[in-house]
Amino acid sequence: MSMLGLLATMKLGEATSGGGFWMPESASTVAPEVDSVFYFINNINYFFFALCMVILIWFAFRYHAKPSEHATFAADAPTHNTPLELTWTVVPLLLVGVIFWLGMDGYLELNESPEDAYEVQVTGQKWSWTFQHPEFGVTEAAELTVPLNKPVRLIMTSSDVLHSLFIPAFRVKNDVVPGRYTSLWFEANKPGQYRLYCAEYCGKDHSKMLAVVNVLPEDEFQTRLGKLAREYEDIDDRDLPAYGLTRLYNRCASCHSLDGSSGTGPSFKGLWDRTRKGTTVFTNGQDLKDLAGPGGEFEVPENYLRDSILNPQRHIVQNYTGSMPTFKGQLKERQIDALVLMIKNLDRLVDEQGVPIENPDLEGADISTGAGQ
Repeated sequence: MSMLGLLATMKLGEATSGGGFWMPESASTVAPEVDSVFYFINNINYFFFALCMVILIWFAFRYHAKPSEHATFAADAPTHNTPLELTWTVVPLLLVGVIFWLGMDGYLELNESPEDAYEVQVTGQKWSWTFQHPEFGVTEAAELTVPLNKPVRLIMTSSDVLHSLFIPAFRVKNDVVPGRYTSLWFEANKPGQYRLYCAEYCGKDHSKMLAVVNVLPEDEFQTRLGKLAREYEDIDDRDLPAYGLTRLYNRCASCHSLDGSSGTGPSFKGLWDRTRKGTTVFTNGQDLKDLAGPGGEFEVPENYLRDSILNPQRHIVQNYTGSMPTFKGQLKERQIDALVLMIKNLDRLVDEQGVPIENPDLEGADISTGAGQ
């Protein structure tokens, strides 16, 4: 056992179990050691704060002089005290050395993942998280499913700006950098659902860049990932619009509203009508209707929606900055169809306020996608 484990008994509250005043719930194998360092440093602060306050108050009473009295100093009064000066130099130096050793020990442990760790590829982008499970061929958005009591290694990169992945309950955090890979690992030891945040300011909707981590026992984990791997293949065509809303829209929610309010990107409300009529205007002054119809770039309006998902920088809508990343390679063909059908049938899926309808009536819904046209 490392010295971190030995110092765990110096905690305040419930650092190694269910959380306490200072820390959230502890739900990973490394969390108790991280907490023990925090509480060790805090205990040092409490001790010296109390010591200084006691000495300060004692000095104030012991050497208090009345206004009528004048302080006098003996000619042979001491100007320094070597033992005292050595004490307040050596003791802090030793404490800082211990804190450094504890921090370095924990840092090295957090940067060396076990060889048998389950790997997940993470992509951060303004303003959402995408989690790919190569072992199952599954991609999750704004939600990460991991097995209980098994090391998990996240291999992370960014498609735009600097982000930082932070899971407070697991006590792990690392930067997510464009153009390179970073990683972190954890082993969750409590089943449940935990919050995942972006801890690096990354623009206007940074505060909305959230996700949840679902920790499941191994058998439930295998079942869930197996189901996710097949769900978009097994689903009936009539159910694709609802699937697009419930399973895929969370990738779009931070930029595209459902109630007509403008965000980083155009609202999905009324988008199909604007697309079908060709009234969308681009930053170069062109109208969508100039590119539509036989012989045009988009012979059917569905192809414009598909192209906007896969090549979002080709035609940027007027009054928007074009910050949307491509989803090419992140979505399977049938999932792209689901998003197109969701937009086409949005008025059947949500109410006027953009709130999803619990049991939408999709009888007679238009499920043509314009594929291949």
